[in-house]
Amino acid sequence: MSRSFPDVVIDARPRGPQGPLASELVLGRPVLAHLVELAGALGAGSVAVHARVDDHARYRGLVDPDQRVSVVFATGPPPEGSAVLRTDRLYDEARLRKALRRGRDPESAVVWRLDRPSSLAGADAELIRRRTYQPLGRFWALGPARQLARRLQPTSVRPNGLTAASGLLMLVGASIVAFADQKGVACWATALVLALALVLDTADGHLARLQGTASDFGRWLDACLDELGDMALHAAIAWAAFVRDAHPGWLLLGMAYAMGKYLFVVSNAAWPTSGGSGAEPGAVASRPGILRRMIHGIGHADVRWHLWIVLAALGRLDAALAAYALYFPARSIAGAWRKMTHHA
Repeated sequence: MSRSFPDVVIDARPRGPQGPLASELVLGRPVLAHLVELAGALGAGSVAVHARVDDHARYRGLVDPDQRVSVVFATGPPPEGSAVLRTDRLYDEARLRKALRRGRDPESAVVWRLDRPSSLAGADAELIRRRTYQPLGRFWALGPARQLARRLQPTSVRPNGLTAASGLLMLVGASIVAFADQKGVACWATALVLALALVLDTADGHLARLQGTASDFGRWLDACLDELGDMALHAAIAWAAFVRDAHPGWLLLGMAYAMGKYLFVVSNAAWPTSGGSGAEPGAVASRPGILRRMIHGIGHADVRWHLWIVLAALGRLDAALAAYALYFPARSIAGAWRKMTHHA
């Protein structure tokens, strides 16, 4: 395979717990469609899909005809020595690109296997996590977090310990905001504590994967402590601004933020996603427009965390409270409207 990856081979023959894995839905789209899209992102000119003869008609219907690569269906095993992508795997695009350029086995870029019932059930969550993971933190927090996870892998330290430490740092940062004047040293101390908390919050997931200690309890603890730190920080901001200005409007903003965030989280958790079991086979989930993605990006946890760090250093965390006290109620109202029109 050349350095520009003109051709890609997809092995669509593997079967899984529910039948042919090429047609299994992940985020509302067949696995085969995800792999063809990945081939296009790599710059492949054409894709050879090796499948059984009786699967050809079915698999042709799973591939979007508007894809930027041409798809050819073949039978039998893939050619000897070719770089093969399997439909019982999910791949990391950056790692796969690097592996192909260096002539390595694509298996080195596998991030998730689909050939077991439990792994197939968790594929949606893993793909969402990788697609939305740290749009800003990956440029600086990801490196230290990975190094920390690698150093801790052979020790008795577990991911839940890092999660708890990150949550504790968030509470320390909230305490500094609430009880210290946000000037000079206090500003930088708050920013530093929030930055360290982000690194630890990033490292816990990497440590769980390295040690093989990921658990439902760990994911629950991470989510709960994230929300606790979020609420504690904004409550501290509201209190500090109230003490500074002696204006009750800051307390009202704090209440508006808490209520808006609560409604936003609960309404999203209670509404089924498009990638659920009720999706039609072969259905392609529509991507939101640029404006909608930008609006969603403003509320991304990683984006907000970086905004906290910057505004903490400037001593203006009250600006974050004011902005998100409007943002989350507005998102909740807009989401409710979309759900009502969708239901109707």
